Amino acid sequence: MDYARTAEKILERVGGKDNVLGLVHCMTRLRFTLKDESIVDDDLVKRTKGVMGVIRKAGQYQVIIGNDVAYVYEELCKLGNFKGQPAPQKANNAPKKKQSIPAMLMDTISGIMSPVIPAIIGAAMIKVLLTLLPMIGWLNTEGQTYQILSVIGDGAFYFMPVLIAISAARKFNTNTYYAASLALIMLHPNFVSLMSAANEAEQTVKFLGVIPVTYANYAYSVIPIILSVWMLKYVEKLVDKITPVITKNFLKPMLVVLIAAPIALIVLGPLGAICGEWLSKIVYFAHDKLGFIAVGIVAGVFPFVVMAGMHHAFTPIKLGMIATGGYEAFICIAELCSNMAQGAAALAVAVKTKNKDFKQVAGSSAFSALVAGITEPALYGVTVRLKKPMLGACIGAVAGGLFGGFMQMKCYGIATPAIVTIVQYAEPGNAMSLVIAALTILITVVVTFIATMIIGFEDIVDEDDDDMPSPEPAKIVEPKSKFDKVVSPVEGTAVKSEILKNQEQSEFSKNFDMVMSPDKETVYAPFEGKVLKVSQDGKVIEMEKAGSGLKVTLNVFGSKNAFEIKKNPGDNMSAGEEIGKINTNDLKNALVGISVQEKEKYMDVVPSQKDVFSRQDVLVTVV
Repeated sequence: MDYARTAEKILERVGGKDNVLGLVHCMTRLRFTLKDESIVDDDLVKRTKGVMGVIRKAGQYQVIIGNDVAYVYEELCKLGNFKGQPAPQKANNAPKKKQSIPAMLMDTISGIMSPVIPAIIGAAMIKVLLTLLPMIGWLNTEGQTYQILSVIGDGAFYFMPVLIAISAARKFNTNTYYAASLALIMLHPNFVSLMSAANEAEQTVKFLGVIPVTYANYAYSVIPIILSVWMLKYVEKLVDKITPVITKNFLKPMLVVLIAAPIALIVLGPLGAICGEWLSKIVYFAHDKLGFIAVGIVAGVFPFVVMAGMHHAFTPIKLGMIATGGYEAFICIAELCSNMAQGAAALAVAVKTKNKDFKQVAGSSAFSALVAGITEPALYGVTVRLKKPMLGACIGAVAGGLFGGFMQMKCYGIATPAIVTIVQYAEPGNAMSLVIAALTILITVVVTFIATMIIGFEDIVDEDDDDMPSPEPAKIVEPKSKFDKVVSPVEGTAVKSEILKNQEQSEFSKNFDMVMSPDKETVYAPFEGKVLKVSQDGKVIEMEKAGSGLKVTLNVFGSKNAFEIKKNPGDNMSAGEEIGKINTNDLKNALVGISVQEKEKYMDVVPSQKDVFSRQDVLVTVV
């Protein structure tokens, strides 16, 4: 793949860098936050070489690249300087889509859990080693090395609320350190000892001698801290409003913690623990009633759970089961079969397709899914794209899930289910459990491969080359039709109304999109077009941009009789052409204001964030 070429075409087809508010990436996707998603043609983006699919979700435009996503991201950063520019949760003008409460909750949990997953996987793999190494006699469970490794592997799980608090604070846009403090308070040894002693003695701990504090174990938990950080957001806003400016440095932090911590410990913490318990009961209800059949069913539908972005929402449930019971015997088994099925379906496509480029894509996608458990390249780049292989994958996943469920297979870790993490399905002291896990994978892969080969698929022709003409590329390839730029008519410095000492000037300047303090006397045309009107006092010019019809008013104010206009109504002007002069003697008092007219016709008027402008620097962008 030519990463630079792919990045260039992607950026062009999402509307150009002016349409990008933010860009980040995960393991397989570029996640754009765009000013206007409506101008993007999904089919055109999908046809870019190296792109496996696109998803519009939660205010983001996600472009699925696969394992090479980091390289494409680096090239995009060179084109648009996006590095270190996290995508805001919503675009400025993106329409707000109504979600049901369950969907909103699942999106929130998934969004919070996703950044924490690498830490969980790292710790989980260490715990897997602690299961495997004693089985083969390489590690003594009574030794100090084992104890140290156990602490290393368990640290991220025990202090899970701290990791979740940091992620939730970013999700809810509140102070990260207040959030982490709440989690640490919940896990403080003295608080844990107090609550444990009272629980064993069947007594109630009371705050202020009156308010009962309900016992709950917050280690390994997820929901309690999410609710607490959500509450923290509003407590912080309230305290910020009521505290005097002179006391904010010391009074605000104290009040935030003093108010938020008791609410978390008394109300939201216990409530979250109850919610987490009931959520687990709801999920495992089907498993309790249907047994191994439920495992097969969930394995078959799990790809659609991934497509909905809900798979990370199961993480707290799996964590809770492993923390309390030592293993998980439902979701982790179904997820393993689903991952293996996606890989096997992609492998079958790689064997059968006659398209050389697509054969390479399918082969690498199969490897990622089977070996590492990263299924998105196979899912979006192969099975969803070709449709029929998805049916083969579902059939194989059901077969593997039924076998694994029937054999009462268990998972003792929470790493991404794959061949390299098969050891997390090994029960300590029971080597046969590893054999069952291997047979489950084998059945899933074989059934999926055969089913996909039999069902077949409509092979794709050579993929669209980036240089080939597209049916309707104009609106994407030429984003200039969606963006109008007004360049600076003078050389000078941007001025904010609040710093102007003259009250009249300060109020007047608020009517403009940008106000400049000119360094030189010459005023230039901000674009190619014509002059529509000139005011009687000769200080205001209304201009229209050629082609787009954008109307802009230029106003010179702050001094008397200090501006000489060299254009009349109806005159044409070229971009950068001199259209007037400010009297040199009165230059220090003059201000130049630019205002876009008929704003209701546009989505947004975005002033530049620069402070100092040279001639022809972009001053205002109109969307």
